[in-house]
Amino acid sequence: MLLWKYLLLLSFLGCLAENGKLHGPAFILEPNDAVFPVDLTEKKAMLNCEARGNPAPHYRWQRNGSDININLDYRYSLVGGSLLITNPIKSQDYGTYQCFATNSLGTIMSKEAKLQFAYLESFKGKSRSAVSVREGQGVVLLCGPPPHSTGIHSTNSGTRDESLKGV
Repeated sequence: MLLWKYLLLLSFLGCLAENGKLHGPAFILEPNDAVFPVDLTEKKAMLNCEARGNPAPHYRWQRNGSDININLDYRYSLVGGSLLITNPIKSQDYGTYQCFATNSLGTIMSKEAKLQFAYLESFKGKSRSAVSVREGQGVVLLCGPPPHSTGIHSTNSGTRDESLKGV
C-alpha cells in the first residue's frame, strides 16, 4: 500500500513539473531600493519580487532582519511575491527589506532593498524688499530651500523606482 501512495505522489509531481523537471526557486525579479514620496496621492508602496520554480515557490519578507507577519498587520499584503505596503509610515516601514522564495527543493533570498521616505514642503510666501541693480551688473538673491528630507541616497544610478508611481 505504501508503494502505491509513493507512485501516485511521484506521478502527481510529474504532472506538475514543467517538462517533468523539478527545480528549486530562481529569481526573475528582485526588489530595488525605493524612495517613497510622503505626499503621494496613492498611499501604497510595492517592493517587487518574483521567482520561478517547480513546485511554485511561496514567499516571505523581512524588514531589518525580522520576519514580516502579513497576517498580523493589515497594511502588508503579498501580490504574487511582491510586498505591497498600504499607508506606509516612516517610523514603522523605513528600513532594509529582503524577499525569500521557498519550495520543497530549497530557499533563496533576494538582495537587500532599502525603503526610504522623502518630503519637500513649499517655499514660504514671504515678501522681499525690492532690489535695484544697474543693467549689465550681477546680483545675488539669497534663497534658502524649503523644509525637506535629508540623507536620501539612491544606488539606482539616479533612476526612479517605477514601483512607487502609484500602485
